[in-house]
Amino acid sequence: MIKLRYAGFDTLDIAFMGALPEAILEDLQEARDQAEKQEEPVLIEFGPGKVKAHISGNGKPGGYRFILDTGPLGAIWMIKRNSAENQWNFFVSPRSTMLLAYGYRETFEQLLETIKAMGGRVITHSINRADFAMDFETNGFELHPEQIVAHSHSKVSPRYSKRASKEDDNQPHMVLRGRRVESITIGKQPGRQIIIYDKRREAIERQKYHWFKVWGKDRHDPNLEIWRIEVRGGKKELKDNYRITTLYDFEASIGDVIINALHSIRHLASGQVDSNVSRQALSPLWQAAQSVAASDLRTLRSGLTPGQVREVEREKAIETYTALCMGNAIGLCVAEGISDDDIRERLPRELKDQLQQRIHALGDDLNKSIRRTRDRLAFVDSKYQKA
Repeated sequence: MIKLRYAGFDTLDIAFMGALPEAILEDLQEARDQAEKQEEPVLIEFGPGKVKAHISGNGKPGGYRFILDTGPLGAIWMIKRNSAENQWNFFVSPRSTMLLAYGYRETFEQLLETIKAMGGRVITHSINRADFAMDFETNGFELHPEQIVAHSHSKVSPRYSKRASKEDDNQPHMVLRGRRVESITIGKQPGRQIIIYDKRREAIERQKYHWFKVWGKDRHDPNLEIWRIEVRGGKKELKDNYRITTLYDFEASIGDVIINALHSIRHLASGQVDSNVSRQALSPLWQAAQSVAASDLRTLRSGLTPGQVREVEREKAIETYTALCMGNAIGLCVAEGISDDDIRERLPRELKDQLQQRIHALGDDLNKSIRRTRDRLAFVDSKYQKA
């Protein structure tokens, strides 16, 4: 059984030529200094449109002084401290959840609107990377490196769990999780790259629970199998081989990038004896992927609404903090010398008593703690959401 559960663009990195005015750059510098002093990102609102973002206390190589995060329905922004509009001062990576909720075209339009709300101006743009992902539900699928056919110079990296040794970049890297292959990567950035991997495991380990809503599946189902085939086009592949720079170029040619990648790199069906791999049949998974790539990619949507994205993020935060509370409460009881048999009965009472004492001791500092936590969860807390 091979059933498509999702197909769409998972990454769309864009550089913008343009700039923010000097006054806004000064505001960002003050906020960055505060974040550096507090040793954690701080929440800011800036620009004529009062753009809300977390700003980090550090920058990135390439002259990017400011790193901003506008939340699950936004992007990671890297901005140079340069007010010259004829320079490439913005580099933006929309969140996968933003692309899920809005699609690539509306995401692009929202990025332009955000720069305007920041007080900036855009001259032109350049697409630096695009990843197209396809998630398939399978039944008993196993990934084997020997079934991959690629150019002899392609780097093929099977991944199991953690790297066993460092070898030449041109040789396969074996990483073990028992005897089960979790992913295989063919090629490398900034060129063409294809990765096949166990998306269900990755979604659970990285707490990307929104994917289960996209698939319409229960994340607690131990029998669920979701394998992803992801075609990644880096800057070199897009520009040198396909002349893709603008969104117009992207819409005209990205289908060719994906189709050609899935024909140049193939996953063969198992159990074949013909020594000539060019005559061997493709696996059902690869046939399904080629079929998706040949469709109209502009019409693909996840069906996930912005409200659903917010709700999943909120549920994840609640689950995380509940687990922390439980673990810390048990640790408190153990530290106080309460026996194993008594912990279950006394746990709620001990936690209540300790919290009441702590709240009283904190005084006005409690309000500061609440404020900082609200800022940290600004894109989860319903108090901050737009009506």
